[in-house]
Amino acid sequence: LKVTKGQLIKGKENEICSQFSKDTRTIEKGDIYIGIKGEKFDGNIFWKQALEKGAKGIIVQGIDFSSENLEEFADKIIILVEDTLEALYQIAAFKRSLYDIPVIAITGSVGKTSTKDMVASVVSQKFKTLKTIGNNNNNIGMPFTILKLKEEEAMVLEMGMNHLGEIHFCLLYTSDAADDLTRV
Repeated sequence: LKVTKGQLIKGKENEICSQFSKDTRTIEKGDIYIGIKGEKFDGNIFWKQALEKGAKGIIVQGIDFSSENLEEFADKIIILVEDTLEALYQIAAFKRSLYDIPVIAITGSVGKTSTKDMVASVVSQKFKTLKTIGNNNNNIGMPFTILKLKEEEAMVLEMGMNHLGEIHFCLLYTSDAADDLTRV
């Protein structure tokens, strides 16, 4: 609530939220569903489906909850934010700030996923390592990867780019010294 400046509509303020999802098709019991709104798709409209499928709570924007909805999901967490994508970034940045671990970021025009997998394989010989799953390397996949941090001692992240400044933006969630990293 503090990092997103969200409004708690329903639920306990001190509830621990450790698993996050953006897809109701793969939601797991106990997840916090974040309704991501894109240019052509609004994940916020699936909030009810997420709760029905076992999500512990939701973070959404632009939803007016009826009293019937609030009664039906009385045991769930409902957080309303101004912008769910911004909330995702803020939560990931906060989560990253809790860990003082090395991060290796892989970027480039081709071969990022293979290189990330090879580097993670080597790093995992010494450290419990979190790596980007598949090629979830954009401004949405990167924060969701960081939100998976638990007991890892290192991260190997793949960073893709489809617009100017996107890699610098991703670096903000991987290091307190993002400006230094962009010069390396």
